[in-house]
Amino acid sequence: MSARKRQRLTVRIKEDFAIVALDDMEIWDGADLALIRESLTNLIERDGFRAIGVDLSSVKYIPSGFFGMMFEWYEQGLKVRLYNPQQNVEQMLWFRMFFIGVADGTFKLNDDEMRGNSPNEQVAYHRREFMADDESLDDDDVELQTNSVRYGVRAQV
Repeated sequence: MSARKRQRLTVRIKEDFAIVALDDMEIWDGADLALIRESLTNLIERDGFRAIGVDLSSVKYIPSGFFGMMFEWYEQGLKVRLYNPQQNVEQMLWFRMFFIGVADGTFKLNDDEMRGNSPNEQVAYHRREFMADDESLDDDDVELQTNSVRYGVRAQV
């Protein structure tokens, strides 16, 4: 890994959380995701952190694999937080389904109600919870909403 890439990654400690950030990186690619994974793995395995976070303040797009990586660590019992996400990151489906706000600009991964269930049961639960947010829809909008979920977008009604 180049020294240039390592220089743009910063690590800070806040409370018991080790928080990494890719400075001024708006769109992450596979190499960026690998750098974050390597850094967090070292913080977890070598330094013994059980609470990790990622500062998303400069990020406009994240590969979906990022959320899978966060969920893997969460399922191993780690606390996972995201800090200062931009609006378009907050609108990503996996962010909306699994992260809840806990403080100004801080979101935690929370799946306590479904831990220990099969992946299919977890997805079904989150789909129900996610769809419950749209109680304002009338009967004519149900088909539009159903198609939107099927294609991974949120209906604007």
